[in-house]
Amino acid sequence: MKTQVYALFGGEKDGKTAAYRAERALFVANGIPADAEQARTVLGKPYLKDYPGVQFNLSHSGEWGACALSETAVGVDVELVRPLRQQVAKRFFTPVEQEWLSKRPAEEFFRLWTRKESFTKALGKGLTLPLDSFSVLDDVLFRDGIAWYFHEHPIGGGFLTLCCQQSEAEFRIL
Repeated sequence: MKTQVYALFGGEKDGKTAAYRAERALFVANGIPADAEQARTVLGKPYLKDYPGVQFNLSHSGEWGACALSETAVGVDVELVRPLRQQVAKRFFTPVEQEWLSKRPAEEFFRLWTRKESFTKALGKGLTLPLDSFSVLDDVLFRDGIAWYFHEHPIGGGFLTLCCQQSEAEFRIL
């Protein structure tokens, strides 16, 4: 199974609803019942009870929702660009990332943020992993002997990033 991401612009609906609609569409496209039973790990990462060889992840922001599906660990994050405070970068980014951001447009903060969040979600650690403990400036992050690839897809007014162990991924905007 190729790692896949379905993203959906919710229109008049909210992003959470869009994420669940993308989830159902992606499940059905891969032969998984739309109502497959789900559970969560202790740290909150969702999984499919009857499909141990399938990993998935959800994200939403504004009216956007996304679902990622893979045979290996996967994380996805979508963020719309909005005003931010500079102290946020100082708190969550490495010194090298802070320097990099200082020379770029403010919206690049959200590109790096989606990389960080998708990586922690792929690991199943969420925000329990300190975000300043790793850098996401490169398109591949190596951790514990595993290569994690960042795949980005443009969305209107924001960033959609997938983190997975495959060097290729398929995006579909519904």
